[in-house]
Amino acid sequence: MFIITQIEDQIRVQPADLTKAPLDAVTQVIEQRFVDKVIPNLGLVVSIYDVTNIEGGFVYPNDGAAFFTVQFRLVVFRPFIGEIIVGKLKSCSREGLRISLDFFDDILIPEHALQDPSFYDEAERLWVWKFDGNDMYMDLQEPIRFRVHSVKFNSPPTPIQLANATGDDKLLGTAAKPFSPMVVVGDINGDGLGCTSWWAG
Repeated sequence: MFIITQIEDQIRVQPADLTKAPLDAVTQVIEQRFVDKVIPNLGLVVSIYDVTNIEGGFVYPNDGAAFFTVQFRLVVFRPFIGEIIVGKLKSCSREGLRISLDFFDDILIPEHALQDPSFYDEAERLWVWKFDGNDMYMDLQEPIRFRVHSVKFNSPPTPIQLANATGDDKLLGTAAKPFSPMVVVGDINGDGLGCTSWWAG
């Protein structure tokens, strides 16, 4: 679920931070730039593991900041295909389930990947697995075990050009739909998968 990856990057330290030790100054910049961000095709950065090398500290004319070439390692969340993970059921819709790991909420279980047969209860707004004549409800906040099917990385949406009342093109922003840079798609169609309470005992 977590990997350690090494990165080399140019780190710009502001003039006000040059009184700090180089390790402290570059670590602060790395945290601001990388932690809690998704690196495309790599994963969600959870924390800095360590800083392995710092070189430079050059100050360019008309800037005042110092530039360091830094090699560092990051702890990254990127589950592997087929991995079994336990999260909490965050929400249900006709499209399927959304699972949360507390630090990461973009886990989707599409309706076709639920236990078979499962049905969406419109009144309760929950999914129900019909098992052996019993209705097994998938209640919100219940621990749920799922298998990772895929990890998708999405590019940011492009701004939408809309005409204003005068007919001039005006940049009004991006699409209103929330953007998820990384989405984990899973399934619960298998023995031992789904709500953990189903398999207790």
